[in-house]
Amino acid sequence: MATVYDTWHKTYPRPTDKACREHRGKYPTAEHGKGKRWQVRYRDPQGTQKKEDFETKVKADARAAELKVTLDQGTYIDPAATKITLAKYAQKWLKGNTAGPTTEVRYEGVIRNHVIGRLGHHEMRVFNDPEPIRLWIKELQEVPLEASTIRGIGDVLSSIFDAAVDSGILRRNPCKASSVKFPKASGKRVVPWTRKRVLAVLDGLPANFRAGGAVGVGCGLRQGEIFALAEDDIDFRGGWLHVNQQIRFVGSKMVFALPKGNKLRSVPLSSTTATALRAHLKEFERTSVTLPWHEPEGKPKTLRLLFVDSKGQPHNRSVFNQGIWKRALVHAGVIPPRTTGSKYFEAAPQDGMHALRHTYASAQLEGGTSIKALAVYLGHSDPGFTLRTYTHLMPSSEGRSRSATDDFLLGRADEGLVQS
Repeated sequence: MATVYDTWHKTYPRPTDKACREHRGKYPTAEHGKGKRWQVRYRDPQGTQKKEDFETKVKADARAAELKVTLDQGTYIDPAATKITLAKYAQKWLKGNTAGPTTEVRYEGVIRNHVIGRLGHHEMRVFNDPEPIRLWIKELQEVPLEASTIRGIGDVLSSIFDAAVDSGILRRNPCKASSVKFPKASGKRVVPWTRKRVLAVLDGLPANFRAGGAVGVGCGLRQGEIFALAEDDIDFRGGWLHVNQQIRFVGSKMVFALPKGNKLRSVPLSSTTATALRAHLKEFERTSVTLPWHEPEGKPKTLRLLFVDSKGQPHNRSVFNQGIWKRALVHAGVIPPRTTGSKYFEAAPQDGMHALRHTYASAQLEGGTSIKALAVYLGHSDPGFTLRTYTHLMPSSEGRSRSATDDFLLGRADEGLVQS
């Protein structure tokens, strides 16, 4: 129950009280003329006495009616809790988040760079109106940031607001309001490499990593999984490559960790890929490398790695990508050589080492591997994602498609069925 009180006048005056000079039939309190006149008093769901002051009785009555509904329906929000700024609440959310260390670092960067600076000064109650979110999205587009980046930032902010709703600080998540439209990322079609390009790039890799490239296109491992490939992960006799760990960065610290999604998996090892690995093991020694497990303060783990840099350390992805990989792309004619005096190679966002994984996936589909099996080999948690990403085949399959149509229309398909 919420009750409206006139704080300037007594509810139960005494016979000796003098009448109010300004308000007929009223008897003034000691607070007469001070502050807001009308006060709504109620008890929150925990039984704590609450008070809210208003300038007019109309506003006080409206608030009392609103409180009655929210208290009865269990949707009450404590006004004091909504006065915390988004910056402070986001930091509180981050401390209580249970995401892994790598994800936590990403969240911290998103909050610091894109949330606090633009929205952090607002009190949480401001976001009961989605207008600030609409303006924020427009600002990010004007930076400009890509649609996929904005959606990723929005996902983090939406998670913060979800927590605020659960805690009773907000009535609803403003990021999910119907009037809030995040930009849609244009789907970029994965284009697998041709066999000629694959062989040319592999030929451009240094001898001590050429087998690493063969594993990328032959087993579809991610870059960090190849960098962490150990001797014990190879089962030549059974014909399997076991993906037990990856190398990843937590901030600036390199660690061993489970593969993406914490999913161990095993991938069929083709004879061609096995031959490349056997040759590598025969020519190059394995290197024992010790790194913390999962996080910088984690328990040390030692593995005998197949691929390390010139100092006997695990490959740093940034150094590798800008050096070894770009030189291989130049060797294959994918990008031009550096111009005189240039410090960096030409950008090649569609031709990173991940292109080997895409080519592996497309080759598997062309060869008849099912989407469900391919999802397992790639370490995808959702076969639907695999299907959406790799619905096409290798470029060489175009001829097969044309032949299949011709066989049907010219009757050759029926003749084949009869003969069989």
